Amino acid sequence: MDRHSKYRCTLSSAWALLILLATVPLSQPAVGQDGTQALAADTASTTASTSPAGDTSDVAWQRSLPNVTVTATRLPTPALTSPARISVFDSTAITQTAARSVADLLEDRAGLYIRRYGETGIATMSLRGTGSAQTLVLLDGQPIADPQLGQLDLSLLPSVMLRSVEVMHGPTSALYGSSGMGGAINLQTVQPSEPLVARAETFAGAFGERGGSLLAGTQTNGVSVVAAGEVRTSDNDFPYRDRAAFPPRTVHRQNADRTRYTAYASVRSNDRDHRWQTATWLTHAERGLPQPGGAAEGRERQRDTQFRFWGRDDRRVEWGRLQTRALVQHTRLRYRDPAQNIDDTGRTWTADVDVETRTPIGSRWLATAGVSGDASTARHPSLRDDARQLHGGTFVSAIGTFGRLRLFPAVRADLYRPMDAAARTAVSPRIGANLQPVPSWPTLRLKAHAGRTFRMPTFNDRFWQPGGNPDLRPERGWSVDAGVHWQHSVWHAEATLFHNWRRDQIIWAPVRSGSWSPENEQRVIARGLEASTGARLLFGDRWSIDAGLTYTYTDARNRSERGSPSYDAPLRYLPREQAKAYTTISFGPVAVDVNTRYTGRRYISSTGSRYLSPYILSDLQVRLTHTFDTVRTELSVQVDNLNGSDYRTIGNRPMPPRHLHVRLQIGL
Repeated sequence: MDRHSKYRCTLSSAWALLILLATVPLSQPAVGQDGTQALAADTASTTASTSPAGDTSDVAWQRSLPNVTVTATRLPTPALTSPARISVFDSTAITQTAARSVADLLEDRAGLYIRRYGETGIATMSLRGTGSAQTLVLLDGQPIADPQLGQLDLSLLPSVMLRSVEVMHGPTSALYGSSGMGGAINLQTVQPSEPLVARAETFAGAFGERGGSLLAGTQTNGVSVVAAGEVRTSDNDFPYRDRAAFPPRTVHRQNADRTRYTAYASVRSNDRDHRWQTATWLTHAERGLPQPGGAAEGRERQRDTQFRFWGRDDRRVEWGRLQTRALVQHTRLRYRDPAQNIDDTGRTWTADVDVETRTPIGSRWLATAGVSGDASTARHPSLRDDARQLHGGTFVSAIGTFGRLRLFPAVRADLYRPMDAAARTAVSPRIGANLQPVPSWPTLRLKAHAGRTFRMPTFNDRFWQPGGNPDLRPERGWSVDAGVHWQHSVWHAEATLFHNWRRDQIIWAPVRSGSWSPENEQRVIARGLEASTGARLLFGDRWSIDAGLTYTYTDARNRSERGSPSYDAPLRYLPREQAKAYTTISFGPVAVDVNTRYTGRRYISSTGSRYLSPYILSDLQVRLTHTFDTVRTELSVQVDNLNGSDYRTIGNRPMPPRHLHVRLQIGL
């Protein structure tokens, strides 16, 4: 029996064991008539009793429930009682890290790797040994990846519009379809909770950084309205050590400027029986594209425009709840290189609709089922005609409660119909479990999670000219994990072991014609450990300490061609070890934030013979808060790269040395 057959047998045995456990009547829970009402009450009580530290922001519109997540189940579920590892970063984490984008926040706090092509270049993620196109990104629960590229630049997702960011570790295809091979990231947008809230902010920093933001909102008669905008620009002409020169010398970065504009608005109703929301978000960015360190600088430029409009309707019906969501997305990317006489613009359009219903089944189960569909189009001079694709899916998932055991089965079927290519189907089952092993310890939980995953080829993979391959198969894989989560009123700790394996991974390789073409070639295994802990201690009325640590170990290897030099070699640009620590010490109106992260070596050759050196980064921020009647002000000074590390996250793309930021915030 080969290795993959053994894995399939192991999964089948685990699935059978969990189904058998479901028949053991540990106790008989009650489910309300609505079903979702009982779950919401359970969610609220569990969160209130187990959350180690809520959102500590003093601004009312920033407060959130950091332990409630929808990513792992499509139903509001506390992270403690979910089947998978969930990390939630609320507005307190955004403030403590001074994150200016989703990339900044995840880089400082999350158990994943952010790969940056320089300070203003594209920022992508790697979760559990997968690539950026293999991790799903959701906006208020709806996928927003670019259908042409299959990924997102996380540096273009600003923090000004966010209430929290959820990171789910593990397979999500059974819930959301394509791309969730490593996990999912869900961006939750802001909403006010007071009659009137407002915040203005201005900031400046080294290397020409400057800008400001404004947010205002109100809530009356159960309807809330919020609008936000931001302008951020920087020259990024920082000095760095050119290691390619002989002898090495210090030079300044050129053509590395960037300007980003963001506008966001939302209207939502918070009525218990009928909740709805409409929102729109526009981002426009222009940046220079500097060459790798040591290369002669050119004048390449890129403009990114992203527009999204989405809505949600959630109402109580006779059998439970009915939710409808829709999203329309348009992106525009213009690339110019005067030296090569290139001026190309790519455009994409996506329309997505998702309908689901939630209902109790008997006294043990709460189920959700639904259908989804989307249509995508991309237009680019290098794409063959206009690339188009239709997609439809149907899903069923449930939460079954059997005393101290909760089960989370789910299955999804998807059909993708691209132009001029064969239709592709995928069936994605999943099973998860959450067990309270000790009756007297309700905050100690054991978790297990297993599921099948897949990723559809992008428009570029199929239709790029020259080289696109319309006959590509979806990437497919399995993922399993198991862990323990222990939570207390002031601290929490969680550790998870994971193993995933993927086949038919798409790799672009040179062909005889001299161009590059994608093929379903690579087989990959990734295994490792994720561990985190945190605590918030209060000393009297004025002193507090908030601290935490996250550690990840990821061993991701190429198992494509036995006997080749690259067989069993580590995947490129994926650190084997990462550690991230944070400490916030508050005394009355003064707070000091220290964020430190260690990134291990990243291999840069297919055989694992060459690598980038590990590095340690530390950031220091001092915040001073004062309130004048109802007006709250906060002045912060931050030093990035406090220890002055000379580091690269990828290739020869230098990152800034030690530098300073100053920020002033005024809020109601």
